Amino acid sequence: MKRIYTYILLISVIFFTACENLLDDVDHQGATSVENFYKTDDDAEQAIAAVYVQWRSIYFVDFFLKNLLSDDMIAGGGSRGDQTNYEGVNEYTFSPQNGLIAEYFTGLYQIIYRANLVINNIDPESEVKKLAIAEAKVARAWSYFNLITLWGPVPLVVSELDPSEYQQPNGDIDAIWALIDSDLQDAISANILPEKSSSIDQSTGARITKQAAQSFLGKSLLFQKRYGEAANNLNAVINKGLYDLIDDYENILRSVEDFSSENIFELNFVNDSNNPWSQGMPTFPNFIGWRADKIDLTGYDFGVHDLYPNGWGLGNPTKDLYDAFVAEEGTEGYRLNASVLSYDKVIEIGAPSHPATINPGATLYGHEGYFSWKWRFIGSEVIENSGGYSTDANYRIMRYSEVLLMAAEACLESGDAGRALTYINEVRTRAQLDNLSAVTLDDIKTEKRLELCLEGVRFQDLIRWGDAAIELADQGAKVPSFSGIDENGEFIITYPYSNDTYGFKTGKHELLPIPEQEILVNSNIKQNPGY
Repeated sequence: MKRIYTYILLISVIFFTACENLLDDVDHQGATSVENFYKTDDDAEQAIAAVYVQWRSIYFVDFFLKNLLSDDMIAGGGSRGDQTNYEGVNEYTFSPQNGLIAEYFTGLYQIIYRANLVINNIDPESEVKKLAIAEAKVARAWSYFNLITLWGPVPLVVSELDPSEYQQPNGDIDAIWALIDSDLQDAISANILPEKSSSIDQSTGARITKQAAQSFLGKSLLFQKRYGEAANNLNAVINKGLYDLIDDYENILRSVEDFSSENIFELNFVNDSNNPWSQGMPTFPNFIGWRADKIDLTGYDFGVHDLYPNGWGLGNPTKDLYDAFVAEEGTEGYRLNASVLSYDKVIEIGAPSHPATINPGATLYGHEGYFSWKWRFIGSEVIENSGGYSTDANYRIMRYSEVLLMAAEACLESGDAGRALTYINEVRTRAQLDNLSAVTLDDIKTEKRLELCLEGVRFQDLIRWGDAAIELADQGAKVPSFSGIDENGEFIITYPYSNDTYGFKTGKHELLPIPEQEILVNSNIKQNPGY
């Protein structure tokens, strides 16, 4: 059974001083000042709950921004202009005005703000308070990791700011990395973060564990090319034996595997029919669901499949991703067909009575004939009273397979090829692939793309590996549409839209633009190169 957490949002009340003599002695009903809060264990639990709430609130943009920047996904949708911000990110035509980029930037700083409140206002005088501080430091570190790897030298804020301090300059890269590492090391060394008792223990629920903090630290060190230190932290997670790969890859992101042995950290969504919008995962499954107005999904109504007929067709897998799978696994690869389905596989769903075919005359925009199965929208996860717009599947931030593959890279780069080979072969065994007899960095790159496809990992990896300029060079040059299979069994793909400017540009797209709204209100921050 999924663990239900009650999240209580903190409301920060800003008091203006213009009439201070009139307001000093007035108690405001329903408002608690900072001076009177953060005192009790209950206050600490409410404060850290607010951090988790904000973390959970950005899952949507976390997914789309990171995946649309990669070569694994096409923006898609109903037609051109359905989601212009998504198209801009995916086709590398984005500017500082892009709303998706701005929303993630702001969301990460909102996590940092709430984490700073916990870290700076709670005294570590009880186990509950120590735990809240450790969790807040992990949340702050995770947020700054994404800011520095996506935007570079962002403002470094570690406390609440007075109005006179709002215009913060760009931060120092080394100082930001140092904060990320020290926050995670502090959280780990506090010896207060919970640990599972075994790989099948679900008692820690959706709270940060010691091993999650170690995994995030290992990832940070890997990105800094501190391979030996990264290997030490990731090996510690693996050697503890509290996490394991599950057998059921087809449902690896589905609610039936929430809190499974593979989930290092996940954001919790609850099947609460009384609060389907606030406790469930709203709208997102519809975005990634197949276009129900253009594909016959009526088999759901007759019980011949579980694909929910209410999708909007965004975030479609690319042919390039499919081809990468086929090159490694073949067209019948176990992991391929648990991740991405080609149209010739799709039309077998619901056959013979209600095959999931494209409706006559219909065309799927932003589509090359490949459908996401890993992120499919299924009826068994739909929350009652949500109108089919909210589900209860948790959002994975990190899985154990990512830990294994990061550890393989860190070990290989630090001279321990034997352990690197063991780790990558664990992942390949679950994928029903033959073991490698030796391992290279290219092997790890391939395995990581396939294993973690459409999970928001690849773009940041391409940047740090120096591969983005090659892999993303032609992204957005032409935008495909798919309308079925011709009499020769060939996919019918046209390219009704193209861009004069497109694709990754060296010297520019290594970093995202600082959002325009930040530039307009902060005269001390400098825009990233190329924007």
